[in-house]
Amino acid sequence: MASHAAFASQYVDIASDDAPTRVARMLARDGMVTFDRVYQRQSVVRLALRLLAPWRHRDADADGVTVISDRGFIAARPGYAGFGARGLEPHTDSSSLDLPPRLVMLVCGRSADRGGESYVVDGAAVYHELTSRSPELLKALQQPRAVRFASHWGSVFETVGDGWMRIRLRLDGVEHFTPPVAEAVPVLRAAIERHTREIVLLPGQGYLLDNWRMLHGRRNFRGPRRMYRVLGDPVAGCVLPPGFAPSPGRALLPQQRIPECPAALLSGEIS
Repeated sequence: MASHAAFASQYVDIASDDAPTRVARMLARDGMVTFDRVYQRQSVVRLALRLLAPWRHRDADADGVTVISDRGFIAARPGYAGFGARGLEPHTDSSSLDLPPRLVMLVCGRSADRGGESYVVDGAAVYHELTSRSPELLKALQQPRAVRFASHWGSVFETVGDGWMRIRLRLDGVEHFTPPVAEAVPVLRAAIERHTREIVLLPGQGYLLDNWRMLHGRRNFRGPRRMYRVLGDPVAGCVLPPGFAPSPGRALLPQQRIPECPAALLSGEIS
């Protein structure tokens, strides 16, 4: 999908009166929200505190923000590829944790001179495709201890709650697929490629992703590209379902309907 179309289709004016409701409902429906007019780091922090409860991440500063830029040689260390200029394979963040953060917020501080386009992949769409095209391979990807992400043994697709699904994935060399599951990886990659949407984030633009559903990555780049990332969980009052639906037609159960987030969470000046 063209980058401008992908951004526009998920856009929410976070300064609008109905922004809290739209953000929560779009995350529940599509797993993603895009926004703009967040130009300074302090504005990133203010917005993040309204959208999520930030995590204390290994690479984050005291304000919860991780600055993603080319830091040279550090990118050669396992698990630090994001701090180089090479592209990143589609992944979910913090895949080695028993329970990864629910939300990923990324804001562009400075565009690359060349390249650096972001891309996202709907893990639900990948799952639904594999259900019909490759059910046996999908079954392998759902097996417990099918893959090791650093120290965590788990599965690519995990059933949670009342039949809901979550995705967990990284393809940067830190992962290890068991031999039967490894045969499914090329098919998985092909499905991911078919559902990849490219997004060119300009300064002040960003996205908020459901990290239990969406994969994200980037292209190679040149120049002083700088992105601000915040990981966290939904703020109190913004309740999301425990994963994505295993079939496209499944509706949210009554007790899992998305309520309005308190309007105060997104009120005020952000830029």
